[in-house]
Amino acid sequence: MKNTLLVLVALILFSSQITAQTKKEKKEQKELQSQKEYEAMKEIVNSKLFEFSADWISSNAGRINITSGSNTITISQDKAIAAMQYFGTVTSIGFSGSEGVSFDNEMKNYKVKFDDRKKKIAVSFTVKNKSENFNINLTIFGSGKAYADVYSNSKSNVTYDGTVTVVKKE
Repeated sequence: MKNTLLVLVALILFSSQITAQTKKEKKEQKELQSQKEYEAMKEIVNSKLFEFSADWISSNAGRINITSGSNTITISQDKAIAAMQYFGTVTSIGFSGSEGVSFDNEMKNYKVKFDDRKKKIAVSFTVKNKSENFNINLTIFGSGKAYADVYSNSKSNVTYDGTVTVVKKE
């Protein structure tokens, strides 16, 4: 009986060590995968050929799902192209009659900052269309999830939630 009890205690202790090692290994594996995703996203951002696709918009009008439309900001070398829905306050209307966030022009002040500890990338630039100036701040995570804060001289600021993917060269 005493031997059976010792064997049972030994099995319980041994199995808990195996479980602990498995949890540790899973955590290490998850961290390694996260690091790989972050490194891949750094390469995409450094290529200056990527696209932000928005699924949600948050403004003073609330949070709205916009997955039904094409809401993108495309970065192609020194050029930025955007066609995005807008729900917010318009402070002045220009002659172009632009209803959303729309531009197709050269970027100015393009900056990228990598936060390797948090696995986060910050991209900022300015761009303008015929009647508006836009300041864009993208926060990109290793997984591809991203936020785009858009500031305009004639509209209240909005935040888009979405993902970043690579743009293939044509």
